[in-house]
Amino acid sequence: MVNKIFVMFSLLLCMGLVSSSAAGCGGFFERPCVDKLDGLVTETVNPGTSYFAEMLFTESNQQRLIAASTMPKPTSSLERQNLIRRYEFLNDQNKQFYVYLVSYGKVMAFYTAQGKISSTNSRLTQEEQIVPTRNMKGDYNSRSYNDVDYIAVGSPQLDGSYGTNGDGIFFFTTEGAYVEWNGEYMVSDFPLKLSTPPTLVQTLE
Repeated sequence: MVNKIFVMFSLLLCMGLVSSSAAGCGGFFERPCVDKLDGLVTETVNPGTSYFAEMLFTESNQQRLIAASTMPKPTSSLERQNLIRRYEFLNDQNKQFYVYLVSYGKVMAFYTAQGKISSTNSRLTQEEQIVPTRNMKGDYNSRSYNDVDYIAVGSPQLDGSYGTNGDGIFFFTTEGAYVEWNGEYMVSDFPLKLSTPPTLVQTLE
């Protein structure tokens, strides 16, 4: 049964190739075209013609709109000013912030922090360093930079350990205590009015 289906398919394919060549549409490996089909296609066309026509129209229309509505040339950027203001605001060691630690939609604890809130993944050194590969040959000191293959590897932290510190934040309170939190939080430079008092959950053994 399978062999009969394969033979019939081969015959239909050959007939399609012959009729296609007879109609002037080209062979199977040549540029394809579609004959008119009972009023559905009014003339013989190449597949993709409408796609490229619409693409060219879209590009031409967009260029026309750009020429008619030129891009603004701002003399200043409020976004950049906000970024500068935020950096200067957070980089003040004398600034106090009110930190609310949130878990499951409930404020678990409230602190007054001295200085900005930092990420536990912040580092003083690069996360990677460039080292030569082991398949280097010859005297290292006598080889030029272009003759040596280099790869990037994980760089140790200042304490000699590797890895990350986990996603979280840390800060120092106004009393000098260190607090680290891995979860949602809110920070403000003025105390927020809470609808419920902070609840600090701690398990004692």
